[in-house]
Amino acid sequence: MTAALLITAALLNPAPTPTNLGPWAALATCESGYGADAWTAQNPHSTASGRFQFLDTTWQWVTADMDRPDLVDLGRAMHATPDDQLAAAEHLRTMPGGGLHHWECKGYGHTHPTPPPPPPPAPSATKPQPWAYWPAGVV
Repeated sequence: MTAALLITAALLNPAPTPTNLGPWAALATCESGYGADAWTAQNPHSTASGRFQFLDTTWQWVTADMDRPDLVDLGRAMHATPDDQLAAAEHLRTMPGGGLHHWECKGYGHTHPTPPPPPPPAPSATKPQPWAYWPAGVV
């Protein structure tokens, strides 16, 4: 939760460039690893691609809303330039129907494994009185 709040707070006032993602760096790191080849990253389990892991359908929607048929025609975020991926991420954040909820960066900020659940409570030191089990009115 804290990580999500930090990402949200950082993205509310972005001033990024393609070489310095500024507040977008945390999200990009979580989504694609923020490595040198992250602009062409492909999720092996979905159609998500690029530095910000746009699903193909989301890429089509956002780039059409940007009135960028050249980007729509690319079909996938991973085929766009770093500048265009950053512009699309910013547009998705602010466009009607858009917002930060379009990114699901599970695990961001979790550098330690999930702790095990607490042990079950110890048995009570006091035993219940026998009459505790009798039906009402018998005692």
